[in-house]
Amino acid sequence: MKGFFMKQRLPAGSAARRTQALTLVEMMVAMSIFSLVSLGLVYTHLFALRQDELANSKLGASDSSRRGFSMLADDVRAAKMWQVGDGNQSTFTPIANGTAQQGTALQINLTTDTNSYILYYFDTSKCELRRRHSGVTGSKLIAQNLTNTMYFRAENHRGEVQTDLSHKGVINVAMQFCQYQYPLTRVGPGYFYDYYKMEFRLASHIPDGP
Repeated sequence: MKGFFMKQRLPAGSAARRTQALTLVEMMVAMSIFSLVSLGLVYTHLFALRQDELANSKLGASDSSRRGFSMLADDVRAAKMWQVGDGNQSTFTPIANGTAQQGTALQINLTTDTNSYILYYFDTSKCELRRRHSGVTGSKLIAQNLTNTMYFRAENHRGEVQTDLSHKGVINVAMQFCQYQYPLTRVGPGYFYDYYKMEFRLASHIPDGP
């Protein structure tokens, strides 16, 4: 008995379409799209790394400054008396009454005993802010890599430099820092994150005396 076989007739050209590969144009288009996607991912990754480094730089600067200046803020707020002047590790000369109260050093008395004091001074040779306590040999580093001629300034409630010491004002501290870490952090073509400024005002909570 002869079997019956059914043959399915395919549309013309179907078998050829099933077996044919991509054309050269299709291959070039696919490769171009893949290259653009890969390039975009690479640039996104590099941008993210740059932004992360910049964020770490700012956070590191803020954290380092905060640790160093918290001691200065605590001393000023606890001061019974203070004087703005010029000085170094061994000397201090207060600014005379009647002249602009701005200098590179700040002497703080936590009590009314003028022989006991804390001296903050700007070391111009090393561009550092240092702290020295009376009766103690040596000084403590508070901030380094300063770029400006740092100053302490007594101001009134209007933000003007005081000349009359009959009324206690606030202490303005301004510092400019150069690059604090290595390597330099690039934030644009030909530009590095190598500078930041810190300025704040402090007032004594319990002032007394001149």
